[in-house]
Amino acid sequence: MVVQGANRYRQTQVMTSSRVQIVVLLYDAAVQSIELGRRAIETNAAADKGRFLGRAISIIGELDSALDYEQGGEIARSLHRLYEYALAELVGANARNDARNLEGVLRCLNVLREAWREVAAQQHAPLAMAR
Repeated sequence: MVVQGANRYRQTQVMTSSRVQIVVLLYDAAVQSIELGRRAIETNAAADKGRFLGRAISIIGELDSALDYEQGGEIARSLHRLYEYALAELVGANARNDARNLEGVLRCLNVLREAWREVAAQQHAPLAMAR
């Protein structure tokens, strides 16, 4: 019952979010999955490691596929390179059972997540002032 409620909440959150907020939610989920994957590596929980790192790989793949190179230009190309790096490190961490591969990825994603949070806050601020 609790899981069902959490899933409904998550669906509602996505359906009522702006594109920028959805990007923030994706970064949140990727970071959380990587952290859970790291814990699974540290505790030798192979099934959890694969599940969580696989989820992070899927999320980063989605972020990468959503890049708009026409409008994003060099920023989109730079993000693509960062996503390629992250994917390679996640696959390596999974294959070698080595949590050290995850540290750089987490640092990059946390920096990107904070930048997107700032963009989301700036978009939300004019709406709050209009009320």
